[in-house]
Amino acid sequence: MINHPLVKAYRKFVANRTPHAVGFIGQPDAGKSSLINKLLPKAKAYTGVHTDATLTAQSYDYPIYGELIDFPGVGTEEVTLSQYKKMIKASNISTFYYVFGSKIRETDMELIKYLYKEKKEVHFIYNKVDAMVDVNHDDSLESLKHTKDTELKVMLRPYIKEQKDYLFVSALTGEGIETLQQQLKTLFEAQYQVYLEQYNSAEMKESYLNYKVNSVFPKLFTPALKEVISRESYSVLERTIRSHFRVEADDVYDKFHMWPSIEKHIAQQGKPENTFSHVMDFAKMVQILRSAFKLKSLNPIQSVLGSLIEMGLSQAFPAVQGIISYTNDIKAVAKNIIDQSTPLYR
Repeated sequence: MINHPLVKAYRKFVANRTPHAVGFIGQPDAGKSSLINKLLPKAKAYTGVHTDATLTAQSYDYPIYGELIDFPGVGTEEVTLSQYKKMIKASNISTFYYVFGSKIRETDMELIKYLYKEKKEVHFIYNKVDAMVDVNHDDSLESLKHTKDTELKVMLRPYIKEQKDYLFVSALTGEGIETLQQQLKTLFEAQYQVYLEQYNSAEMKESYLNYKVNSVFPKLFTPALKEVISRESYSVLERTIRSHFRVEADDVYDKFHMWPSIEKHIAQQGKPENTFSHVMDFAKMVQILRSAFKLKSLNPIQSVLGSLIEMGLSQAFPAVQGIISYTNDIKAVAKNIIDQSTPLYR
């Protein structure tokens, strides 16, 4: 059950709806990629002598759970501030580390203001602390760090209430890396707990299954459906439904100890009444489909149902109900598989 394709799809569905990533953003010369390589030796994040070595957001798996996302440098010619904001919004990441390697710039503050406006959790790193020296040799390293922390507080004061300090690190010497690793471990452990809770929640399972029911509709109710019903050849629809849910034939038998089919569901129905008007037939069919497939819009229904109604209620209505019943069978099989699955992230 661990590697069942349906379980893999459900894990991804849950992960995409729960926190599972931490973003590394900041100055183009701050050494973000070098930091990630220090944190994750197998990552092999691209580094270079140019300040814009990373031009697109790169994802790196974090042990056990989650991902580190390495964003491009802020303020380069290749990625404008407007584009950067769009990348952040599209990423749906809630926690960021903003990495500095030099003095805070206006561009940095613009993006930091945007992050707080979007209610993101932001931590600040000053990398390359090994290169932090006073050219006049008057101030100690601790004094220089204090000056940097003071600068950060002054710059942030108009925008946030809480006090923020730098985490001073060096990807070269390893200073501060252990502290950063512990912070990330704590963050990802908290995110993983949320993931586990959501994975096992009845609401998340129902949300996923309803999503699958809703998205199978356009695969079934195509212009070719009229011919399928006329020939009473439903096996292709059954395969489509099982494939869409990523359910195998053996999974179906394990659940029901029999082989359900659209044809059997049709046979179990009595003869439909023929006393409804054409308009009432159409309205009834629309209501049934909207309810069964969780459809919000009428547009995907009307284009197909017009031709089905022309076939006559006695043939179209039982077939539609049979398709709905079989879809619900496969939904039940999918739920059974998910209920028995384990929430491993990878």
